[in-house]
Amino acid sequence: MLRWFCLAACSYLLFAASFAQAQTVTLRPRVEANGPAVTMGDVFDGAPAEVAGRAIAPSPPAGQLRSISMPVLAAAASAAGLEFTPPPGVTSVQVVRPGGARATIPASGGRSVADAAVRRGESVTLVYEAPGMSLTMRARALEDGAVGQSVRLLNTSSNRTIDAVVTGPGAARANP
Repeated sequence: MLRWFCLAACSYLLFAASFAQAQTVTLRPRVEANGPAVTMGDVFDGAPAEVAGRAIAPSPPAGQLRSISMPVLAAAASAAGLEFTPPPGVTSVQVVRPGGARATIPASGGRSVADAAVRRGESVTLVYEAPGMSLTMRARALEDGAVGQSVRLLNTSSNRTIDAVVTGPGAARANP
């Protein structure tokens, strides 16, 4: 009798497990953190409510960006029992945290000096990221810019002009 019961219980578990599938999730087109941590719900579309609030990594400072590598995201999804396949060629995801410096466009259409996170003539920390590498250098701002605006910077080592996006006070990011 005990043998039959164990056989029936094992068969039921195997049968039930074959029909249980992990919840499939995908990356959100824009990852925006609104609290002290980047959560599963911030990163993944389709994350169930019971895991959506789980922290993955610390949020960037307000008005800043931070990268989270694809292996970290894949491990977090797996640990939560979610099915996630990283998109081909994507090695990391940029997370933005709103707030801090404001990006505003004045009525005149020009840049407002009062809202500028980068000011003309000041030294700026420029981050250039490409797959597999990240370079940080100093550059000089050729114009004022608020967070999220494109500005022209001068690489003082090579005297070349670089187009970049302001990410915070005295900081910008250039992409390949």
